[in-house]
Order: sequence, then structure tokens, then C-alpha cells
Amino acid sequence: MFARLAIALIAGLAAGAALAQDAPSSGGAFIGRLFDATGLRTPPPPAQDFVRDSRSEQLQYRAFDPTRAKDPKRKSAAHLRAMSAELEAAAAETRRRAGRVAAPDAPARPAR
Repeated sequence: MFARLAIALIAGLAAGAALAQDAPSSGGAFIGRLFDATGLRTPPPPAQDFVRDSRSEQLQYRAFDPTRAKDPKRKSAAHLRAMSAELEAAAAETRRRAGRVAAPDAPARPAR
């Protein structure tokens, strides 16, 4: 019963605020007006004297997410291709060397 009354009251406030507006606004403005009308949002109290005295006149803004510098670990595409070619050459050399070693289970090769 109480939930239905609360929903009806909120719907009535929303309909009244929607009808009273002159121009369409964003949903955030509507929610802000709704909070103001219901008393859920109040302005913050004034700062205490010790807070005002401890603040400097100029606030130094520091971004929470500063722009990132170039990552020195990142490689260019050309450098990556060169590294890949070096790795392929090293793998081919390793396979060539491994071909000359007799495996323990392999039959013995005749001497030439």
C-alpha cells in the first residue's frame, strides 16, 4: 500500500515537472529538479574558517588522468618485422644444428 502511494507521488511530481518545463532538457536536469523539489539535495554548508584560511588563493589543478607520455617499450612495425626475421633465422639455425645431432633412440648413421 505504501509502495503504491510512493510511486503515485513520484509519478505526480514527475508529470508536474514535465508539464511545467518550457524547453526539453536532459534527464539529469529533470532528476536535479526532482531532488530539489523533494528536498533530497541541499546546498553544501559554508566552509569553516580554518578551511578558508588554509586554502591558497590559486588552486593548482592536477588532472586525475594525465595524458600519457610515449611508452619507450613500444616498438615500431619495422623494428618488429626485423626482430621476427632475426628469430626466424635463429630458429632455422637451431633446426640445422639439431639435424646433425643423433638422438638416443635414432638408429646410428653409417660413417661416411
